Amino acid sequence: MNRLLTQLKPRPAGPAPDPATATSPRLTRPARRPWLITTVAGLLGLLAVLFTVLMTIPVPTTATALATLAVDGAQELTLVALVLGTGLAVLAWRRRARAATWIAAASAVLMLVMTAVPAVALWRTATAEGTRLSLGSYLGHGLSLGSDRPKDVRTHTYATVDGTELKLDHLPAHGRAGTHPAVVYVHGGGWKIGGREDGYPWGKWFTDRGYDFFTVDYRLLPHADWRSGVGDVKASVGWVRDNAAALGVDPARISLFGESAGGHLALMAAYTEGDPMFPPTDPHGDTSVRTVLSFYGTTDFDDAVARSTAPGLIRDATREYIGGTGEQQPERWYASSPVHHVRAGLPPTLSIHGQDDRLIPASQLHLLDRALAGAGVPHRSVELPWASHLYDLTRGNLATQISAGVVEQFQQQYAG
Repeated sequence: MNRLLTQLKPRPAGPAPDPATATSPRLTRPARRPWLITTVAGLLGLLAVLFTVLMTIPVPTTATALATLAVDGAQELTLVALVLGTGLAVLAWRRRARAATWIAAASAVLMLVMTAVPAVALWRTATAEGTRLSLGSYLGHGLSLGSDRPKDVRTHTYATVDGTELKLDHLPAHGRAGTHPAVVYVHGGGWKIGGREDGYPWGKWFTDRGYDFFTVDYRLLPHADWRSGVGDVKASVGWVRDNAAALGVDPARISLFGESAGGHLALMAAYTEGDPMFPPTDPHGDTSVRTVLSFYGTTDFDDAVARSTAPGLIRDATREYIGGTGEQQPERWYASSPVHHVRAGLPPTLSIHGQDDRLIPASQLHLLDRALAGAGVPHRSVELPWASHLYDLTRGNLATQISAGVVEQFQQQYAG
């Protein structure tokens, strides 16, 4: 009977637990919180929101306008943030960090939108302008900045003012026989900073296409007045013309190209040829050019101050350049706006401006476009959606690719 009861007694499913190793539920350590991955996700989320605000909301403050300069490659940075957000969301999901997963995923979605919408708009602009875009250049060079000093650059002094030598760098054309067309490049910097080395990235692009490229220094504030920069640019063009035979340049195919403040000076130099109010720094018989190209340059000071997102910044810069406000120096203010020099017979003009420029508003492009059309001057004006001031600092972005394609078309049509 006892044997039967023993056989009927239920047996444990496994070996009896060892009391020495048994752990009470109360003594079990709680799982460590994934605070690090959550913190990283939060920082990425804040970065995504910051990019979105800077790209979409034109807050009228100088600080915001200047902040856009830090994200001129915003569409490339949003692509990087998209990749990071997606990867972080997957990692957080595998680690079962629920909050981090949602934050990273939301950041990735936001960056997807802020990458795709500008890209589509720029792609449509490229189609409308008849230019081709390269995804390889976008992915491979979208965030590359500037360019090293070319090995074959030659430096010359084109003028001497009060004992100060004004220099230019000559980058010879590549792979083109005979005399070459030339481009004289004028750097930006609010008439106050910058140097001829700023032209090296575009210099490589032009020399690869058979142009001799000259990037010039000019007198900067506070060691210049409202006519100095224009006179220096004219003198540099005159020097290239006078030395064209020795340089292998065709003097009839010299173009002026400037960006920002350099765009303003290029337009002024091209539009005031022969004007005694703006003489060249050194006397030259001819400082005319075949074409003039301006990227986001000021064309009308009144409109620039009135419409800029950072009117205080622009007002201070123009006041220092002119030597007073529009009320204090009305003649200088008026005479220094290229739009007031438009007349029949000016060189063909290409203007390119970013629609999202917070410093020099895109209305500057439209004012010049209407004036040139009214005077019958051959011209082309291109407004780039989602592009800010200095957008072409990043060499492979879509806006820069469009600009390069338009420049090539324009020069082939008018400069040969």
